[in-house]
Amino acid sequence: MNSDAADSTAPTGGVYTLSSGVAVALERWDVGPTTVLVPTEDVLLLAVDLPIAGRAQRFAALPFAIEDRIADPLDAVHVALGVEVAPQSFVAGVVRHDIMLGWIATLDAAGLGHAAIVPDALLLPVPAPGSWSVESAAGRVIVRTDSGSGFAVPVERFLMVWAAGGSLPCVTYGAPLPFDLPMSSIGDAGIASQRLLAPGLDLRQGRYAAPARPIPAALRRLGIVLAAGLLAHTAIAAADTLKLRGIAANRRTTAEVLVRQMLPGTPLTADLDRLLPSGSAGRGRFLPLLTRAAVALTPVGGLTLTKLSYTDGDGALTLGVEAADIGGLQRAQSALVSAGLSPVSGAATAAPGRADGDIVIHGAAL
Repeated sequence: MNSDAADSTAPTGGVYTLSSGVAVALERWDVGPTTVLVPTEDVLLLAVDLPIAGRAQRFAALPFAIEDRIADPLDAVHVALGVEVAPQSFVAGVVRHDIMLGWIATLDAAGLGHAAIVPDALLLPVPAPGSWSVESAAGRVIVRTDSGSGFAVPVERFLMVWAAGGSLPCVTYGAPLPFDLPMSSIGDAGIASQRLLAPGLDLRQGRYAAPARPIPAALRRLGIVLAAGLLAHTAIAAADTLKLRGIAANRRTTAEVLVRQMLPGTPLTADLDRLLPSGSAGRGRFLPLLTRAAVALTPVGGLTLTKLSYTDGDGALTLGVEAADIGGLQRAQSALVSAGLSPVSGAATAAPGRADGDIVIHGAAL
């Protein structure tokens, strides 16, 4: 069989969209990435604060950082990590496994199994602070918010959602909106395909990572050196994927990562295997609560955890905190309050250059 002939029948690169379960080409090119835009209605897009060093650690902490913001249990959804849109703030996408599997089956049947899967709201540019980017087509309005996230609603519901969101100024793209929108302006989106060279979020991660795309004959002629480089890159990516899966699957490791990465220097004196609750309710509260507390305390600086315990019955997370002085403990308390938590301070002791105290945070604060 002539391999070049086989290559010539494969779909070229470009931008596709899903319409009634069929992949439809919007734009094609001979060289470049392949992207399939999926309906944002099926994806919950969030902006998540993850002040953690290293993508692997952020990937591990992400599901627990957003668990209290989603309706479905974590094991029913696929969670993907996107780009950093502000210092230590990242785009994240949440989609049900059944929907993701349906998309992949459709793309595999169309010869697009290698394509990136991107929610269509992320085709819009991130707007200036205090505004939205919007586009209307086919009876729906897609929105990109200033946090980098986005959503989509039926056109008849947009004005209600816009009012509920604070009636922010909007920059519109594409065709004129089918209604009068105060405080709107026309934006120049430029070449949308350029933004898809590095999309804000590709849902093909983890168990849904795309297989390596076949190399066209023209690229194969570049020689053994290029092929070796591609193979090395693929091997590194595969090893990283396996590492991420292992971290995400191990709740004890996740807890250690949160403490070590977010509060460096903290001794892990707690028995984390015993600490992690065994009941489903406990699993749903402990790590999200620890994540929120660690995220809140990270900017304070100068803190060390001396104790870490969790009571499954009342959902109480107890942190023993060491600071340079009483003011440090007070700043920790204030940071937790600012993060929407309800900390209760226990007895505190002070000595020259050191102050120690317990802070109890209840799961009800979630």
